[in-house]
Amino acid sequence: MRREILLSGLLIVIISSIAMGYPPPYYIYCVHELLFGLMAIWIFSLAFPGHILKKITEFCTLGFIIGVLILSPMISLCVPHYSVHFTGDATVHVNHLTRVIGERPYNSESETMAAEYIREVLKQNGYDPEGSPNIYVRVKGKREEVVFLCAHYDTVPGSPGADDNASGVSILLELDIPESPEYTFVLAFFTGEEAGLVESRYYAQDTEDPIIAVVCIDTVGVGRDFHISSVKKNRTTSFALSQLVYGLSEEGQPSIGPLISDHVPFNERGIPAVGLTRSTDREYPHIHSEQDTFVEGELLEKTGETVQKIIMHFSQSATPYRCVLMPVVISCIFSFIGALLFLHFLDFSDRGSSSPPT
Repeated sequence: MRREILLSGLLIVIISSIAMGYPPPYYIYCVHELLFGLMAIWIFSLAFPGHILKKITEFCTLGFIIGVLILSPMISLCVPHYSVHFTGDATVHVNHLTRVIGERPYNSESETMAAEYIREVLKQNGYDPEGSPNIYVRVKGKREEVVFLCAHYDTVPGSPGADDNASGVSILLELDIPESPEYTFVLAFFTGEEAGLVESRYYAQDTEDPIIAVVCIDTVGVGRDFHISSVKKNRTTSFALSQLVYGLSEEGQPSIGPLISDHVPFNERGIPAVGLTRSTDREYPHIHSEQDTFVEGELLEKTGETVQKIIMHFSQSATPYRCVLMPVVISCIFSFIGALLFLHFLDFSDRGSSSPPT
């Protein structure tokens, strides 16, 4: 009977989490491996029944259930809370890029016009932009390690690219990086994303910067859900970063996919990298079409506040990932102790129910 209860509890946790979009069981990057391992233990214990193997199976199942239920709430509690305001009007840049310039295909005249506009805005904001066709701004910090924030400004031919990706560019243009931050910041405006991540791939392969975090902003102007996206390759490398951004955000969901953008080449090199997105092909069918003309200013503001919190965190914290790693350790300890106590309680209950009446 105990096994049926444990299996039912495990299935309820997983199914309800998928239905509710709750991050821990469905989105934690190693959950698939943990589930496959747990399934293997169950199959082995059913094929070769024995008291010790039964105890191991029950312990692992209980530990998994407890761990996935408490990890993300623990992270939300432990990650610092910053009061920030994304004050810039990002829609001004979206309107200029989409209505004044329009489509911005890779290696086109309009792409050059967009690059000039980006440089001019950066200069007005007090930065000294460098590079062509990719545009970079570097803000020197106390440490050499780099926090890399990027967005692409090119589009597919025929699309004005309001959401994809004037939305990301507009947020990057309005960010406020404080003076003398703890870590060095680089803002990168890539082109060639729609041509197969051409420019970001070149950069990721050639850079010698000690990059500790990459945050790519792409298609964040339309859509119901806010995804903190990584890819399967080297996904554990980005675990701490994704959970940190999840803790800083009030709405994000760490996920594998659905965004393939300029963070991917960094992830493939083993550099912690995530992409922020709101739009998937299912949620916004106008991506890569002439109808990609609309963004919601409120969503730009929400995303901008999340990215501004990321900047504040890496600007102020000398150990930016500790607030994520500590909850992981604590959750593992709680899972271990909780599973032991619960199994002890079940054993005590079984002995009490099986005792003959006096």
